[in-house]
Amino acid sequence: MRKFVCIIALLCAVSVQTDAQNLKDILKGVAKTVVGDKATTETSLIGTWDYVGPDCQLKGDDILKNIGGEAAGEEVEKKMEAIYAKAGLNTIQYTFNEDKTCSYTIKGKKVNGTYEFDAEAKTVTIKAGKLGVKTTAHIVTLGSNMSFLYDADKILSVVKTITGVASKLNSSAATINKLTEQFNGMMIGFELKKQ
Repeated sequence: MRKFVCIIALLCAVSVQTDAQNLKDILKGVAKTVVGDKATTETSLIGTWDYVGPDCQLKGDDILKNIGGEAAGEEVEKKMEAIYAKAGLNTIQYTFNEDKTCSYTIKGKKVNGTYEFDAEAKTVTIKAGKLGVKTTAHIVTLGSNMSFLYDADKILSVVKTITGVASKLNSSAATINKLTEQFNGMMIGFELKKQ
């Protein structure tokens, strides 16, 4: 709670130089970090989730760095939107069941699997497909929204694994690397909304 109060105090100080819309965006990011840690539980995963759009967040406690990363994050999200559309990831839908089974449907094709939730790390590891390929995402749930986030340097390989599309994405690697190299701890993924 004390950390949250310090963050709000710092944001109030920054707001003198920031317009109201930017402050709202910053507070939204802080809410995801602070509230998401407590709200994200295995039970919060259960259900069917539809793709909303790309998501980009900075991990760590350096709030000034996070504020500076907001503009970069917005640019990354715009670039990722085109990459996800090219790969078909913008059609994805996940379903998590209480019995630890899950599935995702992408471009009309359903892939079944299982999942494990790590309550301490706030990650979900999905093992899916005939080969049992694993992907591990950091997750943040906030109300009816959930973010699946991956370390920036791994996002393209995750997208290739989930979608099975490789050749269409190779030219995107340089773009993403250039955008993310200035911020350590950048995480890229996508946001989902519960049905």
